[in-house]
Amino acid sequence: MRRDLHSLDNDSFDLLVVGGGIHGVCVARDAALRGLKVALIERDDFGAATSHNSLKLIHGGFRYLQHLDLRRVRQSLLERRYWLWAAPHLVQPLKFVMPLYGHTTRGPEALWAATQLYQLLGLDRNRELLPERRLPAGGVVSRAACQQLIPGVDPDGLSGGAYWYDGQMLDADRLLLECLVDASAHGAVLANHVEAQGFLGDGRTVGGVRALDRLDGHELEIRARLTINTCGPWIDKLLRQGLDTRREGMTGLSKCMNLVTRRLTTGHGFAVRSSRASDALLGRTRRMFFFTPWWDRTVVGTSHLPYSGDPDDCRFSEEDIAEFLGEINAALPDAKLSLDDIHYCYGGLTPAEEEETRRGEVARSRQSEIVDHQRSHGINGLLSAVGVKWTTARLVAEKVLDLASTRLGGIPSPCPVVNTPLPGARDYPGEAALQTRAAGQIPDAGAFRSLLAPFGMAYSRILEQGDWQPDEPDSLFRARCRHAVREELALRLGDLVFRRLHTSHLGRLDNAQLRWCAGMMASELGWDAQRTEAELDSVRQDRWWRPGGECASTEAAAPALDLSP
Repeated sequence: MRRDLHSLDNDSFDLLVVGGGIHGVCVARDAALRGLKVALIERDDFGAATSHNSLKLIHGGFRYLQHLDLRRVRQSLLERRYWLWAAPHLVQPLKFVMPLYGHTTRGPEALWAATQLYQLLGLDRNRELLPERRLPAGGVVSRAACQQLIPGVDPDGLSGGAYWYDGQMLDADRLLLECLVDASAHGAVLANHVEAQGFLGDGRTVGGVRALDRLDGHELEIRARLTINTCGPWIDKLLRQGLDTRREGMTGLSKCMNLVTRRLTTGHGFAVRSSRASDALLGRTRRMFFFTPWWDRTVVGTSHLPYSGDPDDCRFSEEDIAEFLGEINAALPDAKLSLDDIHYCYGGLTPAEEEETRRGEVARSRQSEIVDHQRSHGINGLLSAVGVKWTTARLVAEKVLDLASTRLGGIPSPCPVVNTPLPGARDYPGEAALQTRAAGQIPDAGAFRSLLAPFGMAYSRILEQGDWQPDEPDSLFRARCRHAVREELALRLGDLVFRRLHTSHLGRLDNAQLRWCAGMMASELGWDAQRTEAELDSVRQDRWWRPGGECASTEAAAPALDLSP
């Protein structure tokens, strides 16, 4: 991939996508595959905000059954199957267990019926999937079995457990990046660290945006027949840049947090009841915290709190983390988590119902929103899209492109994305076969699984970097980092360590490696000593630190990892 500011400033596009989270990236990919001339800009790094904050789940909507939202369940099941098919090297099955209480709407009888309905809605859930990526049916287990699967679960009124299977992303940032790679391969012009600062046009017709390169201060005018606003929490902030418009409905925000902790579960995820009320229509009870095994750690979430300030001012402090830990430990006392157990904090803002946010509660938005500003505000050349789930981002993008095709004067063509695997999945032979194939080139199987397996069949691109030597253990890490700078638009140190290297989230990037990364980027990108130290300071102050600001581990490399479902 290349950051082509010259084309952005001098060419004219069919579509300009503003906002490089997973929804904007999926819109750009869909547009490029349909043959449109498309550009995508992002004010920070791609996927750096809400999309980075994730429980790593591609879920089929089992929890939506409690809202009686069968249409959304079906959509989620289809989209889950898509990701398992399109990215089998990055999405794998994972079993979940939820404790059941009493014998009413949250009891074994009701949940057994729910699992049967879920299975019926997903009869085609495994169609065209590799055998190792197929998901078994769900069901219920006894009280004793539930206690074995969830050690420390609240026994008061416990009557059994429900289980189901979902998809888990081994590396959510990598999955987003592969969508970008595919968009670029089909002609999309991409640029991170480019901020839209206002619209081109007369206020009634939008013809693109005025933008700023945040790396060197260069000003651009990016012209397009249609502009798509996918700025997530910043969507309304962009709309206020010279336009007389206000979206109705989903304007509240929820401040969300997920924590990477020491290992608390292996082989399956589970849920426990928090002290906060849920927003379910049936069986209204306490919210659930989910504990999901991820590599050799656990991701725990999600904390939801109302937020009404400027998205730029949202911060996650040590106090926020400590408060969330208190809730987790109250829900599962056996966890005994402390700040020393936190390897990384994911934080972001997601849409919430405005009325509930004003009352101090959070009712999470369950539906995506696509706004045609020509119809709603009389403004031509502009669409806005708000997504609420990673799982359905591709589907939202398809709907956006169908509408965009109409606004561009054409007839929507069939979406080619549904039949297009991501680059690392093309000719993918399966996890074991990939490992066997790589063994002849890379003796260190643990390093391969940690650093290269998330690339699938594209892993050989890393080996083309000059640093790699089979008999030098650290050289694979160096080659991986250099590839990120040369080929994946890692332009700041945080881009590399937070969103190109998931090992930093596991607490496995030590100070020596961090300084090597900064020095390598200085050499590749021409940074001086002052810029290099500024990049190091920025990373040390970001979300991945442990208290004290130090890297969470001094291990030089990750051990072999158990990735089995």
